[in-house]
Parts: sequence; C-alpha cells; structure tokens
Amino acid sequence: MFKNHTEAKSGPDRWLHLISGSAVSRWTSQDGMHRVYLVSRNDGRFSSYSEYFSDHEFEHCWIEEHAAGSFYDSEETAVKEIYGVFPWSKDVKREDHP
Repeated sequence: MFKNHTEAKSGPDRWLHLISGSAVSRWTSQDGMHRVYLVSRNDGRFSSYSEYFSDHEFEHCWIEEHAAGSFYDSEETAVKEIYGVFPWSKDVKREDHP
C-alpha cells in the first residue's frame, strides 16, 4: 500500500547543480551543518549559494539558506563576499569541484 522511502542523498560528496552555472568551490562548516558554494555563472560572473542541513524529524536534508542576489565580476570578489557573509568559511578548508 505504501511505497518504501529511500533516504535522500545528502552526504558530503553531493555538489550543487544550478541552471545558471556550476558550483566550482564550497566550504563546509566545522559542525557539518552549513555549506556555502562559489558559483561560476554561465554569463561569466560569479555568485554564491548556501544551505544548511535540517535534522528535523521529517526533513533530514539540505535546505537553501541564502541564494545571493548579487553577481560579482571576479572570483576573488565573490570569495571576499563569502568570507564577509559567512565568517566561519575563513576557518575551514576550501574544496574545489573535482
């Protein structure tokens, strides 16, 4: 009668996929509950996207936290903005997309 539910793929190896571009780097907070991505947009600019892991009883998944409405002309500018908005990102290793 009821279909079995499979657990969502929300592990640390999952990378963000967007229509407007590709995640090229990410930072994961030390507690593993927050992530922010550096996005290389198809138009040549950069932006950021962040999410948090909800361990609510009926969720157990990554949820959008902040989708930057700002676009940056360079990767360096976008990274500076990420460090400013998410101070914890300065204290963790930057992962580049394989």
